[in-house]
Amino acid sequence: MDKTSIYFLCTGNSCRSQMAEGFAKKYVGNNYEVHSAGIEARGIHSLAIKVMNEKGIDISGQTSDLVSVKLLNKADIVITLCKDAMERCPISLPRSSHYHWPFDDPAKVQGTEDHIIRSFRQVRDEIETTIQKFITGNSGVVFNSKDNKYDHLILQEDFGEQIKHLRESKGLNITGLAIRSGLSEDYLTKTEKNLTNPSRFFMHHLANAFQMDFDELINHLYTDNSSKVN
Repeated sequence: MDKTSIYFLCTGNSCRSQMAEGFAKKYVGNNYEVHSAGIEARGIHSLAIKVMNEKGIDISGQTSDLVSVKLLNKADIVITLCKDAMERCPISLPRSSHYHWPFDDPAKVQGTEDHIIRSFRQVRDEIETTIQKFITGNSGVVFNSKDNKYDHLILQEDFGEQIKHLRESKGLNITGLAIRSGLSEDYLTKTEKNLTNPSRFFMHHLANAFQMDFDELINHLYTDNSSKVN
């Protein structure tokens, strides 16, 4: 099974998208392929490297790249980090797998050295928090059968019960699913009780944990309603 791919885009691929790539590689695990790019390629900002090193993440080996239409076309999840990248992207971004997280560009901040470095740290921490929440399904766009190519699907039954049945069919308890997915047992337990609405990222994460393709998981959870006459 191919790895789920995530593509972070911003204007210059020097700060925000580089930090997002670094954090994503840390938090999403080996089942994901993570890239970043920019509408322009300005090189990795030295202060981005510095503040990420403060978090124990070395991004100095990453590259500053222009947006690749090939990578964009095959990406499962595309995340734009500024309005410029969203509007100037060389191809239309798919609604079903595109997220927009607008962060201020710390490279544009002027003032004292201390003020500038604090701006980089602030954006860094905002990106880290957003990625952590997004991965666990606590934020981000919730998967909705009304989205784009899934608009003909209806949920077969209670989402939490469906996940529980699928987990049990794979011979997994909550602990086993937590180990496979990298998510907390507490969050998974709440999801099975239907207390949490999962993000699309969570659905991709779940598909990997169950060793299923994303569409295979969706087909398991939802019923094709395209032929129903209203």
